[in-house]
Amino acid sequence: MIDNAYLARAAEDLKNRIGSLVANNQTVPIQSVTRNGRTIVVETLSQQGITEVTSIRLYDEKGNLITERMPSITVADQQRLAFRFEFEVRGETR
Repeated sequence: MIDNAYLARAAEDLKNRIGSLVANNQTVPIQSVTRNGRTIVVETLSQQGITEVTSIRLYDEKGNLITERMPSITVADQQRLAFRFEFEVRGETR
């Protein structure tokens, strides 16, 4: 089993590497990246003018893909969107 202190260290490393969030090939400004123990939360500023969400990608500071979602969400006119990713770093044995 991986020690909790080491998992928290890995979570801090991931937190510090968050670089950008791209929705439908448009960069969305990140408002905050926080860590509580082994959980990292990434929140963006709200955006207007997006009519459909088909792709959300989170990249590290070097432009490498961390995670990607491919939803199909239609957005009502004048609706503002904010994105939130939450990660938990955990060790598992198989």
